[in-house]
Amino acid sequence: MIEDPAVLLLSVVAQNVVLIVLTVGLFWAGVFVARRLGAGAGYSLRGLGISRPKGGLVAAVGIGFLVGLGVVVGSLVIGGLSALVLESLGYSAENEAQQMLLGGLQGWVQESPLAAIGAALLVIVLFGPAVEEFVFRGAIFGGLYRLGAFFSRRTGGGTEGSARFADRFSFLGAALLSSAVFAALHQSAVIFPAIFLLAVVLCLLYRRTGSLLSPFVAHATFNSFTVLLIVLSAVGALPPGAS
Repeated sequence: MIEDPAVLLLSVVAQNVVLIVLTVGLFWAGVFVARRLGAGAGYSLRGLGISRPKGGLVAAVGIGFLVGLGVVVGSLVIGGLSALVLESLGYSAENEAQQMLLGGLQGWVQESPLAAIGAALLVIVLFGPAVEEFVFRGAIFGGLYRLGAFFSRRTGGGTEGSARFADRFSFLGAALLSSAVFAALHQSAVIFPAIFLLAVVLCLLYRRTGSLLSPFVAHATFNSFTVLLIVLSAVGALPPGAS
């Protein structure tokens, strides 16, 4: 089992690179098949959320930052309630899936703060959220949303009211399913509700802005709180286990 935090972060980067390659490869393969079938699909990554947000870049960054702060506050409340429920049912409330990485990073910060904090910011705050938004919101949520909307239009009526209902139903199904998968992959029951909430909010941001920029900023803001806790714990500003 890998214990070196630097190696663990490198493994996270490697996994994310594989995710990017697979996602883009599958997307382009789908476009190739669609074009062969006569559909007017394009190879541009705009279909995966790589586009200019509605309302401009500054507004998108500001909205993402404010939403990220709001989700941090909400996650603290939800995480505390989740821990209480799990403990009342006789289950451990420890976030065992991430304790090795977080504990290792705390030790690394104590030994080499500049390198450790820099690596954590690059991987946990920037690279990780960028990849996860591209894969989970851009590809998985976006794909499910469009697929659901397509079938809803084909099977529903032609009225404006039915079209709005179909769009909302498709969004809800895609957001809940993709968010559940995203939260489950974090492998922790105690943080599942908070991560699920984060993911649903990110889906809402993506739908409203038409771009992954706001979801990325919100996600990065959320993750930066984790890095802040790691640093504060490493320097003794927080009690052991607070992060």
